[in-house]
Amino acid sequence: MNIKGLLDKIEDTVSSGSKIPLSNKVAVEGDIILQCIEDIRYDLPIEIEKAKETQANRTEILTRANNEASDIVRKAQEQSDDMLEKAKNMAEGINAAAEEKAKTTLQTASDRAQQMIETSEITRRAQEYSDRTHSRASAEADKIVGNAKSEAESIINDAKNRAAEIMEKSKKWSDEIRAGATEYVENILKNSDEVLSSNIGEIRKARKNLFGDRG
Repeated sequence: MNIKGLLDKIEDTVSSGSKIPLSNKVAVEGDIILQCIEDIRYDLPIEIEKAKETQANRTEILTRANNEASDIVRKAQEQSDDMLEKAKNMAEGINAAAEEKAKTTLQTASDRAQQMIETSEITRRAQEYSDRTHSRASAEADKIVGNAKSEAESIINDAKNRAAEIMEKSKKWSDEIRAGATEYVENILKNSDEVLSSNIGEIRKARKNLFGDRG
């Protein structure tokens, strides 16, 4: 039987006792009350010890929650850094490939134009064709480089946005874990305080019923 049950039993014993005429005293079965008090003396330290253990575990619970939240933030930061690094490498690769393709296009155009000039009987027409070909090749090369730079910038911006989103979510998860742990611990302590306060109040009430207003 818990402390509340024992106090209820004492109260019932007092309530069912016989009133002594011309006094506020009640005749009760002393053995029952003494046994209840003995049981309370046995159970109360256990309840108090449980409350102390709950208080001692509070720091440990909050520490674990903080560590878990910090781990989430760290992993999110690592994922963000890795994503940005890959995006930069991809962008550099695209730029390098575009520049190489542009060089190849220009070189091919120049070689073809030079070949036509050297082998054609109509040197003037070959030169004009060479100029037009070179001009088109230069424009195409500029276009390739421009597109590559735009694509690289888009990849980097997308990676930055995704990294920021990951960091925001990880911070939110971290805050929720810390808040949940704090609320859980506070509820445990509140319940423990309420139980102890209730038990102490019941003991005082029983003592008052037994001994009146003395001590």
